[in-house]
Amino acid sequence: MSDKVPPVAYVVIVLLVVALMAVGCNNTGAQSAAVAGQPTAAPQTLATPEAARDFTLPTLDGESITLSDLKGGWVLLNFWATWCGPCVEEMPYLNELARERPLTVLGINFHEEAEPVQSFVDEYKISFPILMELDSVTEMVYGVRALPRTYLIAPNGMIARRIVGQIVPEDLNAWLDQQGVR
Repeated sequence: MSDKVPPVAYVVIVLLVVALMAVGCNNTGAQSAAVAGQPTAAPQTLATPEAARDFTLPTLDGESITLSDLKGGWVLLNFWATWCGPCVEEMPYLNELARERPLTVLGINFHEEAEPVQSFVDEYKISFPILMELDSVTEMVYGVRALPRTYLIAPNGMIARRIVGQIVPEDLNAWLDQQGVR
């Protein structure tokens, strides 16, 4: 028997790689509209506001941040990864929000090692804190099954808006203006 791999095996491998790429950043296995630059679902303003679950996570630069310490101001939580195309595309906008709006932007990295995340932060000149070591409880409570996933937390600690998929800057800017976050 020969140790050569049959050509059909290469075709199967290529098809699997293409299929995985088509799934994009959605780790549920469903086709993600965010791959095409569209949000996977309409942003949701919650009819019944729910309290944001508190957490403490380490930052990329060795500090730690506790969400409840930020109560009293607007907070944007963005769950992301360097391998997620839509996440990468929205980073410049998140940077702009962090610089120009009175809100705290926190990027929560999805299970990556510090070295590639630090390289990404340096390359894209990210100015807001990047939180690491996402725990499974926080991941579950915030429903992180597909990336990117964004939450806006009001000064009272309640989740005011949830965005599944890539942020549409025009829509979020209009919503922030309506909330008086200028």
